[in-house]
Amino acid sequence: MQTPRWGALRPRLLALVLIVAFFAGCAYYNTFYLAKRYYRDGQKAEEKSVSDAIAPDAAAKYEAVVRQCNKILVDYPKSKWVDDATYLMGAALYGKRDFSGAIKRLDDLLTKFPESPFVPDARLVQGLAYLKRKDYDIADSVFVAMAKAYPKHPRRWELYFNAGESKALQRNYDDALKWYGIAVEIAKARRERSDALRRSGDALFASGRKDSAQEVYAACLKVEERGEKRIDVALKRGEALRDLRRYPEALEFLEYWRPIAEAENREGELSLRIYECMGLLGRHADAIAGYRKLIERSPRTAVAYEAQFQIGYLYESAKGDLDQAAKEYDKLKAEAPSEFQRQAARRSQNLATLREFQATIDADTTQARARAAFRLAELYYFEMGRRDSAIAQYRDVESLFPASAYAPKSAYARLWIAAYDRNDTLGAQGLTDSIAQRYRGTRFAESALYLWKTWSRRTDARTALLDYVLANPDTSAASRFVEEKETPAPSMGGARPDSTDESAARATELFQAQTAEARERARAQHQAGLAGAAADSLAARTDSTRSAAPDSSGTARPDSSTFVPPPEPPPTPPTPPNQSSPADTAGTIYISPTR
Repeated sequence: MQTPRWGALRPRLLALVLIVAFFAGCAYYNTFYLAKRYYRDGQKAEEKSVSDAIAPDAAAKYEAVVRQCNKILVDYPKSKWVDDATYLMGAALYGKRDFSGAIKRLDDLLTKFPESPFVPDARLVQGLAYLKRKDYDIADSVFVAMAKAYPKHPRRWELYFNAGESKALQRNYDDALKWYGIAVEIAKARRERSDALRRSGDALFASGRKDSAQEVYAACLKVEERGEKRIDVALKRGEALRDLRRYPEALEFLEYWRPIAEAENREGELSLRIYECMGLLGRHADAIAGYRKLIERSPRTAVAYEAQFQIGYLYESAKGDLDQAAKEYDKLKAEAPSEFQRQAARRSQNLATLREFQATIDADTTQARARAAFRLAELYYFEMGRRDSAIAQYRDVESLFPASAYAPKSAYARLWIAAYDRNDTLGAQGLTDSIAQRYRGTRFAESALYLWKTWSRRTDARTALLDYVLANPDTSAASRFVEEKETPAPSMGGARPDSTDESAARATELFQAQTAEARERARAQHQAGLAGAAADSLAARTDSTRSAAPDSSGTARPDSSTFVPPPEPPPTPPTPPNQSSPADTAGTIYISPTR
């Protein structure tokens, strides 16, 4: 048999090579095509999710992307599209919430393919991954570098918006507003503009600029199209108006949104705010009747629990009927565990303790009366959020029991509130002078001078007096104030915050923060379709997440009985902004506990 010549074989071999290359290319293309399709499907599934947790369908799609891209990188390592697959794999890992894996994979792209057109997107996704990992410093550096290097990047809105998110999470609201402002300006889609406006409003609200916040929320409502988001923004604007004490305007605004909230199945949540405004306007009977209707319409829900709690609070703070308030609070005992049940139990116990203190004050023993009067002031301030009542009670202790050790303690407590709670410079200055003179030769005079020095950050006659007192200690007057040696006054049940662990300035807002968080949890459950499990979920939070940050000033708390100023001042704490607090029962209106 004659052997075929090479010239005759060449066409056949060439055809065979082309066929193999064709099918290999098809296999590669099909693999990459599937990866891209899975990624798009994953993004769509994620957009439909109503919570921050990744949807199971989205997670499955992203996992499929990772498998397909990994196959490309292993089977076709020399392909010209390897950088495509590398980026897509990193983006899918980010979508899966594997932020460390995403960062590592995208680092491979930046290292091996520095000229790839996917480099800008890879750097952006890395910045987002660092943000999700709470590596804020790194995320910020990435966003700043991206803004400078790629000012016309197609995803620049996402860049600026998330740069604002990073700053907001760090409570650097001024810088957050700058980034959000750019995002508003360059937004092309309505949702982009509304999201940037909404978060701008949140930053203003969180930083205490409530008037500006309500204006931005109003602008957001003009462009927001999503029903759920519209109600969220409307509720926030109503809250801002309420905090500004513009109660009639807040009530009218919320009433306008009632039918829209009903269409979104959020009427109960909005109605709570409406009846709250009625109570603030002195329409206590209307508010209580509205709350009772909510309980009837939505029994055993988070809305019903808050409504029941608010009824008790109205009787306590607005109507002054402590017995009825306790009865209303106790109605929550029979309901499923919830944050409002816990708060109701605490306030009911406070009312019982208040009665015990008042009974003790009427007793014959002077020292027992002094101690009970002082503890009553603490109960008002730390537990019930009634700052004005607390200050009045501290004054009573000084005037009724001037020889008691609780007299200088009460004076020091008023100074602490004037400085760290009210940010009242003139008031703090006057109280410092009064304590230094009236209680000269006691540790409270030293404590008052030291508080003034660390809080005011001034150098004046008071700080000079402190230096002299520290250099020439004198406790000769301490014996004028008799310490309590008799039977202790009624216990506060362990509920009073430890004066060494919790800032008094934050204590007045503790209750409001708890109520707001309970509301937010209830809303999140609604969005996730878990309304039936609302009560159980609300009970899951722990006391550790609610405790306020310790005060870094090193300054004695109002309850301090052993404070001696150290020779060197600790780091100076930031001066808190002016904050409003619950009003007392005297008067025609009350300030809601959710403030």
